[in-house]
Amino acid sequence: MAPTATAPSSQEDPNLSEVGHYVVTAHPSGAVMTAVKCSFLSPDSVDVAIAKSTRLEIRQFIQPTADNDDDDDDNDSTEQLPLLLTLPINGRITTLTSIKFKHSKKDCLFFTTERGDYALISYDETLARMNMTGTAGTKANAASANPRSSAFIGEHYPVKTHASGAFTSYSTSVMAGGRQAECGPLMAVDPLQRCVALHVYDGYVTIIPINKDYDINTNVTKGLTTGPFKDAYHARIEERTLLSMAFLETSIDYLPQLSLMHQDARGFQHVITHGVDVKAKGMVFLGSIQKEKEPSDSSSKMPAMKMPPKHDRLKISRIDGGSATLIPIPPPPSRNSSKLGGVVILGQRQVTYHSTAEGITRVVPIAPSILLSYCPVMENDGNATPNVLRFLVGDEKGKIHLLTVLRNITPEGNGDGRVTTLHFDTLGSASASSALVYLGRGRVFVGSQFGDSQLVKILETPVPVSGGGNDEKKSALDQNTYLRILEEYTNLGPIVDFDLRPCINSASSDSASRGKVHGEVGELGKARDQHRQSLVVTASGVAKDGTVRLVRNGVGMREHAAVEMTGIKGMWGLRRKFSHDDDAFLVQSFVTETRILGVQNAKDADVDAMEKEGDTDDDSEPEGGVLAEVRIPGFKSMKPTLFAGNVMVGSFDLLLQVVDDAIRLVDSETLEMVTEWTAFSGDGDDDSDDDGVPSMITVASANESGQIVVALRGGTLLYFEVNCDGSPKLQRLGVVCLDREISCINLNPFNSLTPSASESGMDIGGDRVAKKSAMVAIGLWDDFSVCLLSLRGNLINPILGQILRINLAPGGDDGNGGFSETETEHNPDDLSGSASQHMMARSLCLVTLDSLASSNNAFVNKKLSTPAMSNKVDMLLVGLGDGKLISFVVNHSESTSDGCSVHSRKEVNLGTQGIHLVPFRHAASQQSGALCPNSGAGMCVLATGDRPTVVYLTGGNGGSTSNPKLSYSTISLTAEDDDEEDGNASHRNIFVNVAAPFRSSLLFSSTTNNSSLCVADDNTMRLGMIDNIQKLHVTSYKLGMTPTKIAYHEAGRVYCVGCIGGVDGGAGGGSNSHIGGETNMGNCVRFFDDSTFEEINRIDLEPFEMILSLESVILSLYSPDSPPASSSTIEDKPFVLIGTAYAYPDEDEPTQGRVLVVECNSGDVGHVKSDTEDDNLTRYIRHVTQMPTSGGVY
Repeated sequence: MAPTATAPSSQEDPNLSEVGHYVVTAHPSGAVMTAVKCSFLSPDSVDVAIAKSTRLEIRQFIQPTADNDDDDDDNDSTEQLPLLLTLPINGRITTLTSIKFKHSKKDCLFFTTERGDYALISYDETLARMNMTGTAGTKANAASANPRSSAFIGEHYPVKTHASGAFTSYSTSVMAGGRQAECGPLMAVDPLQRCVALHVYDGYVTIIPINKDYDINTNVTKGLTTGPFKDAYHARIEERTLLSMAFLETSIDYLPQLSLMHQDARGFQHVITHGVDVKAKGMVFLGSIQKEKEPSDSSSKMPAMKMPPKHDRLKISRIDGGSATLIPIPPPPSRNSSKLGGVVILGQRQVTYHSTAEGITRVVPIAPSILLSYCPVMENDGNATPNVLRFLVGDEKGKIHLLTVLRNITPEGNGDGRVTTLHFDTLGSASASSALVYLGRGRVFVGSQFGDSQLVKILETPVPVSGGGNDEKKSALDQNTYLRILEEYTNLGPIVDFDLRPCINSASSDSASRGKVHGEVGELGKARDQHRQSLVVTASGVAKDGTVRLVRNGVGMREHAAVEMTGIKGMWGLRRKFSHDDDAFLVQSFVTETRILGVQNAKDADVDAMEKEGDTDDDSEPEGGVLAEVRIPGFKSMKPTLFAGNVMVGSFDLLLQVVDDAIRLVDSETLEMVTEWTAFSGDGDDDSDDDGVPSMITVASANESGQIVVALRGGTLLYFEVNCDGSPKLQRLGVVCLDREISCINLNPFNSLTPSASESGMDIGGDRVAKKSAMVAIGLWDDFSVCLLSLRGNLINPILGQILRINLAPGGDDGNGGFSETETEHNPDDLSGSASQHMMARSLCLVTLDSLASSNNAFVNKKLSTPAMSNKVDMLLVGLGDGKLISFVVNHSESTSDGCSVHSRKEVNLGTQGIHLVPFRHAASQQSGALCPNSGAGMCVLATGDRPTVVYLTGGNGGSTSNPKLSYSTISLTAEDDDEEDGNASHRNIFVNVAAPFRSSLLFSSTTNNSSLCVADDNTMRLGMIDNIQKLHVTSYKLGMTPTKIAYHEAGRVYCVGCIGGVDGGAGGGSNSHIGGETNMGNCVRFFDDSTFEEINRIDLEPFEMILSLESVILSLYSPDSPPASSSTIEDKPFVLIGTAYAYPDEDEPTQGRVLVVECNSGDVGHVKSDTEDDNLTRYIRHVTQMPTSGGVY
């Protein structure tokens, strides 16, 4: 959808200088409608197909190994149910099941939508490989050349569609405008894969016969008349209100037996079974007699199917009221027993097993509850105990129960096999489940519509409930659980209310002078920044799954350490060896010196400290690592560092330092200097001197292959390479004098044309290879342009000869006739106007961005391990001094530097401070030669400033129909209190002057993490890890109640949440303030601190009183002596207004209500706290007044 804008009038608020509307889906639906276990991706895989509104997700269960399959596997960071495939569906999925054909080893998925559409799809490995290895343009050209090619069905998604359509499109007997089923749609599949039954319309059951001989590898047809399905038909039934249906397990001799649970006009519920005659295209009802028919083909080898004996057909009347689910039970394995199975009926007060053929009924009473979902418990090897059948059952309260069906079978296999006993045991609590899938090895996927979906593990022995405490009112079953949550999958819905909370830049509290950097526009910019950067606070969930969600835009940085350190001008991470994965040194540059921090083992550092203090009696052994100040003898510590890095040339493993008067190479083993070039000596200059005039180095850049480019005062540019003949030395290969001073340099090599990951410098299996750059990018002072200079001399372009000059102005000439595409993102809060055209480049970055950097909805194939699967785009990023970032796509040749051009200019405003660009690899995870799905592996760029931003590429990779797109996500600091059991975390904006990627397995718990950063502002240096790169991040705070309204009160720094509780008031906590003094029914307004989410207070409402509205407002206080109409007021004061209504059972519309006025004091305004005074005493929630109303206050 294209953005639309309206021109503002001259008298409008300047903050609303532009009004635009741009509607996109920022966060996909997370509510699980249904899920099914299958082998969709490969014959041996254990996959879970999950229906989430208009999306179909495929997750694969990673079988745990014997080493980590114990009760203490909480520290295992391996994702056990990764997301491998996401498919958009044109419609909301209502039912989903798997079907396996005779000639196929993989399952197909059959699903329907709420509009009566259907589809049968299967996974296509050939198309998946084509999507992962080919480009979008190649696939589009091939598709246009052969539009009927079956390889392109699914619009580049790796699936084949074998059948699709609508139920109303092929039958003339009914359904055109037919009445939709009140409790539908319902779907059931015959256990012998003979047909599918659907209840879509009242009074009818739609039967779709399955063509068992269909081969999914050769046939791709549409419609239900041919292909995977035979002619479908609608069969009329007498039962009107169907609640559930299931096919009974029978022998092949019988017709498919469809068992229906229905409700009559008086409200009684019954179960009845009919036969499905596919050949006759009809139903054989319970009391009817099947007519014997002569076979049309005497040569047919298939015997004619018949109905079971009349006295064996399943029927039961007047079952437990509130029953809603049928579970088919297979017939007894005994040869002398009936060949017709029974059913388990899940009711609200009892669970019933009934088999008419066996003539038995078994009942087990349960606590009153609504049972919503179930799944059979069977290991993936198919082995099952014949005398025991187990099912997991979930109820509306989130409890998971184990239903056990015992048969009369001895261990030797003797006995009649009849059901003797039912057991119903509670395992523990999880989210309220709409779908349960047992994956094997005790793992269960719990899909939920009202809370977060979960992956839980069933334990052999109970453990105490986390955070439950010892409550005497709770039973032992409530205090212990057999379930352990392994993973959680965020679901924002259902969102019943939301509010916006402005985010204030935390740097303002650290440095009072920072807001004055830009003069008069500082305060205005800060105020606008508060409106521009906001958190969305939502009231989500139902009952025990009720939560408050903080939805923030950007990337979170989880802080691991912070130290007060001022004046840092630059930082670089150095590895001790070039082949090492971890960094060993953190080089920090100050105005007059260089300091180096080294990673040390915490145990060794603690021993050294104790030896200095003379205390060696401590037996504790600290784990992990620490950063301590160290010294590299070969580095100049009394000079500021302009650049530092690792260099690998031939067999020489070196460290590089560039200071203002020298370039130094240091041996990585001995840390002693090997060679040095100084601007005064001219060492390494084989063909000229510097005209006898020494000059200082102002800017420097280098890469790991030994290419070094430095700029001297006066605009002189020097190009060096490390020569490895004999001993390492610096060889000057080029010099050029420019007409202006040089402001920035970058010569990172591109990796897009490299055929393998190892050649591109990626860390695969420990092989790291340095790659040379063919060009260098430079920016000049007082010049709004960037020059690309050649580093490979030829007849056309000598070394440091200009390849391309890029005018940074919008629509400027790039030296090749202009840009092919220009895109500028204007910010309505931009105060600089067109002044950015006069700002110079402060930082440059030549980088190859990978579309795998972030792909929430993209497909990642674990079978294909080469990183060349994704699209790689060579880009030039330019950071300006006013906070703007300009990007270009670079077209170039790897073999020659001729013919270089740029296009697709894009300009964004990232803040008001100068930008420094730092490339880093985010969360690269090459585990077992495979890319982990959704790992976000790829190159990204961090843009520093007052609003630090991660620049990354999305889309365009395998499974995606879109072209690569440059995306931006701001970084917010995540501060987590380890003492809190809930792990509540607060987020705040940070200011970043300098940054450097820094990886260490000793400092961070995750040894495979490549996304740890070290950032510094004016006063503080922080070390932390970047969260998953995505547009939105969600933080959840559990309420234990159903939230209905929410508002953020900025003056009191509180979240006000209106909740619906049970008879006992729901979740406790906080001080109760009983308004009216009567026992209430649990409805209340709760107040939480906006930083710690600690409950400050709670106001309970009166019986039958419901919360309809909740707002944070500013009211004017009038003097009692002056009339309200006068303009004299005492002050404007913030309050919280609560609008309620009394919902009495005998009233259709409320006739009474109230408006409550509540004052919230933040504790830090108008009060000076003493040293001994508690913080809670200075904060209060006070009920000021109330006003009755004649009706509800909406």
